[in-house]
Amino acid sequence: MRLKSAAVAMLAAGALTLTACGNATSDPTATEPANGTTTSTTEAAGSDGHVFGEDETLIGGSIFTLQYAWFLGAQEGMEKWAEENPEAKVRFQFEDSQQDIQTNISNLENLVAAGAKGIVVFPTDSRAIIPTMVDLHKRNGTQFVVGDYPQQPDDPADAVWNTFVGHDMVALGETAGQVAVDYFESAGKKDPTIVYISVPTSGEVSIDRFEGFSKVVLEAFPDAKIIEEGDTGGGDRNSAQSLMENVLQREPVIDLVAGHNDAEVIGAYNAAVGANRAAEIKFVGIAGDKEVLQYIQDGNESWIGEVLQDPVVLGYTAMDALWKSMAEGEEMPEQYDLPKPEAITPANVADYDWQNWSWLG
Repeated sequence: MRLKSAAVAMLAAGALTLTACGNATSDPTATEPANGTTTSTTEAAGSDGHVFGEDETLIGGSIFTLQYAWFLGAQEGMEKWAEENPEAKVRFQFEDSQQDIQTNISNLENLVAAGAKGIVVFPTDSRAIIPTMVDLHKRNGTQFVVGDYPQQPDDPADAVWNTFVGHDMVALGETAGQVAVDYFESAGKKDPTIVYISVPTSGEVSIDRFEGFSKVVLEAFPDAKIIEEGDTGGGDRNSAQSLMENVLQREPVIDLVAGHNDAEVIGAYNAAVGANRAAEIKFVGIAGDKEVLQYIQDGNESWIGEVLQDPVVLGYTAMDALWKSMAEGEEMPEQYDLPKPEAITPANVADYDWQNWSWLG
């Protein structure tokens, strides 16, 4: 049963890249027909007699955190897929992992116990959830799609998820870096001082974003000074503000602040406002935040850009990939590349209908 997928094809056209994961779509019920093409009997019925498209199918969503509206957008994207494909007869159960790996693991176990045939998991790190996915896949044939946070198995055989759907984290940093470069060029600054606030607990994601940002800036301005500050507190506005308050006391000149996400940069901005230094510093956000976009829309000269990740596209694409691989037996690529990140700036903010994006925090 092939369902409507035109919308996601338009959202992520040309997105399928890399080689297919040979083991990722493996299923204990797979069979080898006479023509030599492997198909899975789960296209029609699972080992328990469940028939996709005829019986109601429970799909799980283990969400990194529901504290941030951004992840609610990923949930919205999955739900949007179900609305556009009612023939699938999908029902969802979403679980909040609260940024905690043990909760993330428990969520997967609880979802399988509840009868979930497939799960879209937004992990809290790059490795710790893998043994649980392997165990549940082997014991129950549970199908997984990983969203947002790429996994790094020690053994390639442990890559039991059907595909990974996520944004290119290096590209996000590069896009933010280009916003900074464009500003420095227009301002004639040849040796700018930049503060970049990373989040060490986010592991490779934080590393990749900083790598992309610093690469673009230093290629254009080799004499730039980039000060990386790691927010080891709560990873929110309050902890970022406290961190930035200390940086402002130490650094007499700061030309620009960027960071891992909007919470970090807004916290830094609030600290600069409190120190009466916001007028001398420019700020670039990453992810998508209503407050940042309002600043840009209103002409707040401190804010020069917001780099977007669209979580609705992420959730929709992840759900589409899960259904195609699980219910239709379609072989998946190793990774779905989502559309390249966009930067909203004072020059183009009027072109975006951001006020109606429900996922904005």
